[in-house]
Amino acid sequence: MIEFNGSPLLDGQVAVVTGAGQGMGREIAIGLAAAGAKVVVADVNMQTTEETVALITQQGGTAWSVLWDVSDPDQAKQAAIRVHELAGDASILVNNAGIHRRGQFGEDGHLDTWREVMAVNLDGIMYGITAFLDQLKRTQGNIINLASIQSFTAAPNFTTAYAASKGGVAMLTKSLAVDLAQHGVRVNAIAPGFIETPQTAVSRANPDRVAFVMSHTPMKRAGRADEMAGPAVFLASHLASFVTGVILPVDGGFLTL
Repeated sequence: MIEFNGSPLLDGQVAVVTGAGQGMGREIAIGLAAAGAKVVVADVNMQTTEETVALITQQGGTAWSVLWDVSDPDQAKQAAIRVHELAGDASILVNNAGIHRRGQFGEDGHLDTWREVMAVNLDGIMYGITAFLDQLKRTQGNIINLASIQSFTAAPNFTTAYAASKGGVAMLTKSLAVDLAQHGVRVNAIAPGFIETPQTAVSRANPDRVAFVMSHTPMKRAGRADEMAGPAVFLASHLASFVTGVILPVDGGFLTL
């Protein structure tokens, strides 16, 4: 249990984490629960969502599952209603759900890929924030978006859509931080580097890709999914009460080189 002055950092908080059925989303949800938050685990796959809930409850935490396709604005509205029914107003919204696709600009179907990636990675965040905004205003809560090191720099073998979507997440985070400060709502983002998750399995199996990333990473290793939990807990807690509009790289130093 992560504690501060004898009390869990997030005691009494209600956190919603999208894309929490696996990978970074699962570890962030577990970390928030360990810090005392009640967590609503949301994903498009109910089986993996329930698995995350089980992991949290086995460790003594409180969690519920919600089926939610973030690319659907109506599902975002329904998720907000369901969260309120289950746990009360949300005070932490972690927009983790995202997809990436490989390919080159101009290939057949690249416009379809663009629309698919944007619908989840960028539109999905806007739908979620819009749906939960009234709750977050009432709780003077905070929003944590998942950006990427590709919010800052392009990388080979990823589509233009992915880099553009994550660049958009960074600027959306900063813009909303300005707009929502008057309501007491903080908005920040975490920008992961090369992390061991199911989504990076193909890249991690490619020796050339691994060599490229390691040559740009001072810590000379991939990050673990659970290493995203600490930054999320910090940004969600009162320890970051004067932090808003920040895009926090968690990348082993990748962006320093």
